[in-house]
Amino acid sequence: MSPIGTLYGIGVGPGDPELLTLKAARVLREVDVVFASAQEKSGRSLALEIASTHLGPSAEVIHLAFAHTFEGVASGEAHRGNAARVLEVLQRPASAAFLTLGDPMTYSTFTYLLSALRRLEPAVPCRVIPGITSFAAVAAEALEPLAEGDEAFAVVSAAKGTGKLGAVLRAVDNAVVMKAYRNIGAVCDLLDREGMGEDSVFSTNCSQPDQRLVRGTAAVRGLDRSYMSLFLAKRGGRGPGGEGE
Repeated sequence: MSPIGTLYGIGVGPGDPELLTLKAARVLREVDVVFASAQEKSGRSLALEIASTHLGPSAEVIHLAFAHTFEGVASGEAHRGNAARVLEVLQRPASAAFLTLGDPMTYSTFTYLLSALRRLEPAVPCRVIPGITSFAAVAAEALEPLAEGDEAFAVVSAAKGTGKLGAVLRAVDNAVVMKAYRNIGAVCDLLDREGMGEDSVFSTNCSQPDQRLVRGTAAVRGLDRSYMSLFLAKRGGRGPGGEGE
């Protein structure tokens, strides 16, 4: 078998470069190539901007364009094409890192790329370096526990609407609602109906210079939409100002 380099999936966290892990910073200094998922239209990569100060001086940076739509994910065309580019680099051989916001294994482009890459070369060496998730960072910023004692909490996406959200909210004590930017009003309506609106926390661009953190759905409805937004929905208001038990 021809030699092949290792691919590292690296989570760079939610936005603050200081939230990158020590292991991620070390690997970024050592790899030969850094792959950055770039927006299809602008070519911008926020993950690369976050990690830029940690790159090795001789690292080659390659931008990979992805269509961040459900249609793009379903067709898999971009993932197959980008996986072929990644494999070509690994076969030089060279070591490489793929950067992703938050954590590579949580709602991440990396998982689709990895699946496509393994179809091309099942034996490709791969390591994943976890990153701090946006909801962990929001909970820390808001001083709101995600779960305490025997509480159950769930993480759910609202990218396709609130169809799954109602059942989730009724089944758990607390919930993280991610990818809500297209359906913020509908999420607010549902949280209000479930009696969780007043105690909810809404965040945009967490840990970045323009971050916003507001409490209660009434304050959320007038805000501008942001792609990087999420809700922490809590039943009973046990955080600061809540009644607790």
